[in-house]
Amino acid sequence: MNRNTPARRRPVRSVAVAAGLVLALGLGSAAQASAAPQSAGAPVSASAPSTALSDSGAPLSGRQMVRVLKSLLPKGAKISDEQSQEGYAALVWDDGRGKSMIGVNSQHDMGDVMDGLMGCEGEYIACQALTLADGTQVKRAKRASEKGGSAVVWLVDTLHPDGRRVIVQEVNSYAEGGPVTRPKPPLTLDRLQTIALDSRWAG
Repeated sequence: MNRNTPARRRPVRSVAVAAGLVLALGLGSAAQASAAPQSAGAPVSASAPSTALSDSGAPLSGRQMVRVLKSLLPKGAKISDEQSQEGYAALVWDDGRGKSMIGVNSQHDMGDVMDGLMGCEGEYIACQALTLADGTQVKRAKRASEKGGSAVVWLVDTLHPDGRRVIVQEVNSYAEGGPVTRPKPPLTLDRLQTIALDSRWAG
């Protein structure tokens, strides 16, 4: 976001909900803190533009979030344990090689909140921070589970110039704190980035 442009402020309730959704996705302490209410490599090409589900720019409903997430995942896998609410969706995806939780969190007006937080500071197994040609900041990272056990989390965190943030993550288990169900998460970071950059998350 251009620092000379005042950020639009959403109601405190919406910010609090966003914090809860980040916690649900298990995105790490830095991401959790960034979503809480605040006091007074080489770029991968984005997917082709898609038709937005609405023209309002409002957060997507839980049903819409699940629908978009399903449409962006590889076909032929079994999907179960769907969870969703406004701006958030998660499900368990099983291609026959082990279950994986895949989730997405979409937030608006996060430019000021995330200022300086899109780098690779923190405890990561691997991390790459980059900026795309349109100014979108992208963090591609792998980290150990913060909920115990030996599961690993792969995630792509994107912050658009207008302050819209989309985070997509996957775990090599049916839940971050669950037992390992496959050697590694099923989707590549490139695939996660394509999902995160899809225009349908804009609402």
